[in-house]
Amino acid sequence: MKIKIIRGKKIKDKFILEGINEYAKRLGKYCRVELKIGVNIHKEIKDTAYIFKIGQSGESISSDQLAGKIEALGIGGTSDMIFVFEDEYAKVKADFALNISNMDIDRNLMLIILYKQIYRAYRIINNEPYHK
Repeated sequence: MKIKIIRGKKIKDKFILEGINEYAKRLGKYCRVELKIGVNIHKEIKDTAYIFKIGQSGESISSDQLAGKIEALGIGGTSDMIFVFEDEYAKVKADFALNISNMDIDRNLMLIILYKQIYRAYRIINNEPYHK
């Protein structure tokens, strides 16, 4: 599975990058994750990709439900998933609108939460304990 997370704005905080890098390293066991920043989104989206749009207008789901969705996509033959933020890419057509939190959270912190939830989903899919 190949996952792209697309952001419109550069990440300046070192601790955010460290968190992203840590989860990207952990996810390497399960999938390829690529963070794209400030790219032409239309060049990044394949017709076969499944697009998650993250924003407060999306649906709140549990970690187990996210794992189920990712697993079902893989079983169904979808090999590319893309995560975008609603406030940055409002015009992008999504296959699923996802609400990570009803609270206003900085988009850079939201990135770490997203990476963590994707990692957690793969641990669930593989019947592995989440906490070490």
